[in-house]
Amino acid sequence: MSEPSTEHPGARHAVEAIEAIETIESVAEGLPAPVVDIAPTREEASERASAAIAAALAEALSARGAAHLALTGGSGGKAIANALPVALAEAGISPQDLRGVHIWFGDERFVPAGDAERNDLFATPLAAAGVPEENIHRLAGPEAAASILIAAEALERDLAARGPAGGRFDAVHLGMGPDGHVCSLFPGHPVALTTGRDMAAVGDSPKPPPQRATLTFPALHRARLVVLLAFGGDKREAARAGLGSPDAVGAPISCARGERTVWFLDEGAAPRDR
Repeated sequence: MSEPSTEHPGARHAVEAIEAIETIESVAEGLPAPVVDIAPTREEASERASAAIAAALAEALSARGAAHLALTGGSGGKAIANALPVALAEAGISPQDLRGVHIWFGDERFVPAGDAERNDLFATPLAAAGVPEENIHRLAGPEAAASILIAAEALERDLAARGPAGGRFDAVHLGMGPDGHVCSLFPGHPVALTTGRDMAAVGDSPKPPPQRATLTFPALHRARLVVLLAFGGDKREAARAGLGSPDAVGAPISCARGERTVWFLDEGAAPRDR
């Protein structure tokens, strides 16, 4: 009979955290560093970001017959929501083509459907343009799911069943918090170190509302294109850290890289040495 383990659970968790940090940072280091595009205004930065996303979706529709986009919230999410329908049309994507587009969300808040806090409200202009409602993959709210864990697991099953082949999003739009968080992956938060799955539940977000679902770094790392959009001087220091060496704990944004990553910043958000 083997001897019982004397390893303390806290020590085991610490080792697992170190291994996760090393994995996330190593994968990010192996991906191309972000290309930085600085625009004179936030409007122009938003238009350039939307054009890049539209081009990626047009390529996906042509090559694979379907396109998968993950959106986010915040000021950048609102700007993309407003600019993207025009960019899609300019990229040659017709309303009929939009029937092949699927919309996902890099992070979502566990609040009732239709609540002003929900990021999926930013899909409204895309639905009006022609994306079918059944292709907008929404997180169930507390009126439909007993907990954020149940809701996040259901969304992860939907992603596995109806998401992009190989888990490779054609485009992921990201914002960036002044603290360097991305999606709902916050500095120093254990959920930011999730590996081995594409979706995670957050029960105690440091930013309200506290319960959320988020894509994980493994999902971001497989994306064909990651587009970050940020503006304003309050994002400048986070941008500086994000463009440095990958740091999963101190600056999660620094690990948010895909096969190709482009940052669209206005002059306010751009680090001074850029």
